[in-house]
Amino acid sequence: MRLYDCAAIIRSKNAGPFTVTVDIFFDDPAMFALARGSRLLTAAGVAEAYGVAPDTVKGIYWDERILAAKVSLLRWSSSTDRFCADLFGAHLHTPLAAGVLA
Repeated sequence: MRLYDCAAIIRSKNAGPFTVTVDIFFDDPAMFALARGSRLLTAAGVAEAYGVAPDTVKGIYWDERILAAKVSLLRWSSSTDRFCADLFGAHLHTPLAAGVLA
């Protein structure tokens, strides 16, 4: 199962010029638990999905009260770079969303 199959909402945005954050919301506690227990949503799993070093992943934060997770990682190009393909970071969730929960 891929992350986009079990999450209700997955979105990304810039968190400053050098960091991107991915918000993941679930509408089912079982799917939240599945994602939380997966290798994908660890520093190593996120790094693998994006093809970056694990120390690029700044944190993975979970909130059971709202069945949500937040992943923060350093951008591989600055949003101020004139050649940046995604100025607002709005499409940077795709590699993680397509990741397989294992």
